[in-house]
Amino acid sequence: MERKHYLKWLSVLCAVLAAFGAGIFAVGYQSLSVGRVATICLLVVAAVVLAWLSRRDRP
Repeated sequence: MERKHYLKWLSVLCAVLAAFGAGIFAVGYQSLSVGRVATICLLVVAAVVLAWLSRRDRP
């Protein structure tokens, strides 16, 4: 597979993990903490950056 596909799959993986983490907070399984919120924010930022990199025209 090309580099674009790997970046796209990594972006989707980060987005799914962030959604899973947010879902855990939403149902009340775990309480909010600085580390958990920072992890979800980092996953969202990583998903956006990886998606942007996968859509660039460079091979």
